Amino acid sequence: MRLPATGTIARADGERDVQGYRPDSYGDGFADVYDDWYGDLPGLHDTVRTVHRLAAGGPILELGCGTGRLAVPLAHLGAEVHGLDASAAMLDRLRAKPGGDRVTVHAGDMAEVEVGAAGPFTVVFIAFNTLFNLPSEDLQRRCFDRVARHLAPGGCFVVECFVPGDPPETVRDAVEVHTLDAARVVLRISRQDPDASTLSGQHVEFTEAGGVRLRPWHLRYGTPEDLDRFAAAAGMHLEERWADWTGRPFDDESTAHVSMYRAGPAPRPAE
Repeated sequence: MRLPATGTIARADGERDVQGYRPDSYGDGFADVYDDWYGDLPGLHDTVRTVHRLAAGGPILELGCGTGRLAVPLAHLGAEVHGLDASAAMLDRLRAKPGGDRVTVHAGDMAEVEVGAAGPFTVVFIAFNTLFNLPSEDLQRRCFDRVARHLAPGGCFVVECFVPGDPPETVRDAVEVHTLDAARVVLRISRQDPDASTLSGQHVEFTEAGGVRLRPWHLRYGTPEDLDRFAAAAGMHLEERWADWTGRPFDDESTAHVSMYRAGPAPRPAE
């Protein structure tokens, strides 16, 4: 689970937001370590293979593309790949990778999905819980609405997220050791608010030479059924749901889901 700052405030528009936390906060905070910490996450090849198959030669847009962990391998397969991310630091690292120049990058908030004249896209996708980096239900719903406007006829929107477990009865704080060696200590400090469905925190890095470095993260999580509602409101329907990118069946025991939404209303069952 990707865990992207602590404390919340009420914004003027009524959305809950994290004080001082911007769309680029996660990316700017983690860009220099992202590939070291998350570059070898399991499922990379399955994700790339599945997205490439679904695109069937059409253009692809990845939201929250980061350093290009998925976008660059997709481009290496010959696909037309666009990547959107709010963090300039993340996009700089994508461009610097071999083959990074094959990805058309767009700087922007994935709640808005502004890609100029690009598109429409055969596949738009968000991998590894990145949708939950949007800090409110309204922003996540807006993302679905914007995606629907950028899909080609019959195109699909594919979202990978964890399935929330049973929430704590009250706010729960936790401190975990992420890294411990002779040169540095990294602690992961988090707070889960079950009423707001949020998980917020910091990766706090201590080094003798560099002092203290804070890397904030924030998730507003939801259930698969929440995402289905967002899709329906945006004019899409759930076509398939898997437990992972290999297509393994999703069931009540699944801890994650890959949901594929197709543009347009659900087809009527055959009579």
